[in-house]
Amino acid sequence: CQFGKQFYELGSTWFADLGPPFGVMYCIKCECIPIQKKRRIIARVQCRNIKNECPKPSCDEPVLYPGRCCKVCPADVE
Repeated sequence: CQFGKQFYELGSTWFADLGPPFGVMYCIKCECIPIQKKRRIIARVQCRNIKNECPKPSCDEPVLYPGRCCKVCPADVE
């Protein structure tokens, strides 16, 4: 699969990197999936927003750390 200037193997997953000025979108998860087209298999990039899959933090003031999509409680981080 090709996403931007990067190539990925079938079955691999990554976070969408839109380049400057946006950079890596940690809430957009992409994967390279096989698609049956006529009598052959082709690779296709499929991306989805994972923001709605975040668990609800149990504290009053959750924090969003760099490189993460979901806010977490500071006490939950090692």
